[in-house]
Amino acid sequence: MRVLRALLFTCVAMGAFADPSSAAVTERIAFASDRDGDYDIYAMNPNGSNVVQLTQGPGENMGGSWSPDGSKIAFLSTRDGGAAEIYVMQANGGNPVRLTTNRLAEGGRIAWSPDGSKIAFYASSNADLDIYVMDADGGNVTRLTEGPSHDRSPTWSPDGRRIAFTSDRDGDDEVYIMNADGTGPVRLTTSAAPDVLDAWQR
Repeated sequence: MRVLRALLFTCVAMGAFADPSSAAVTERIAFASDRDGDYDIYAMNPNGSNVVQLTQGPGENMGGSWSPDGSKIAFLSTRDGGAAEIYVMQANGGNPVRLTTNRLAEGGRIAWSPDGSKIAFYASSNADLDIYVMDADGGNVTRLTEGPSHDRSPTWSPDGRRIAFTSDRDGDDEVYIMNADGTGPVRLTTSAAPDVLDAWQR
C-alpha cells in the first residue's frame, strides 16, 4: 500500500518504549534517566553537553515529548501517587501542569498534533489499552479506539488528519491507520510476526 512508504515500523517480539524524542527546533534532546535514584527528564545539546535536569521527584518522570514549536514538553509522571498521568511543562522545566486525571496513562508515546493544539496518548481501560486525544491544555478528552485489544503508540500524520497506531485487535501486533477522529481504521501490515509502529516520516 502506498501509505507504507511514509511509515517506519519494526518487527519485534513486543515493545512499548519510553524514548523521549529530540527537539530539532531548539537543538536540544530530552531523555529520561534514573541517575539520581528516580527517573527524571533531562535535556542536553546534540553533542551531549549542557545536561540540565528538568523534573524533580517525587515519583517517576519519563516519556517526554516536545511540542512542535519546542516551547513545551509533555511527559508521564507518578508524582501525585498511583498510576502515571500526563503533565506538560515549559522547555526549561518550569510551570509543570497536570493534564489528565485517573486516565491510567501507559507507556511513553505522547504525541502532539503537528499544529500543537492536541495531544494523543494511550491509556488503560479495564484490561485493554485504548487511544485518546485531548486538547493541549487537557480539555475535551476523547476516546478514539474501543474494544478488547491493546491499541497504543499513536503517531500523527504530518497534516494532522490521520493517526497511525499499533494494535493486537486481530491477534498479534500490526500497524493500523485511522482518521484523527477515530473513524475509518485500516490495517496496514499483515506479517506473521509482530509489527510495531515507530514513526511517520516528516
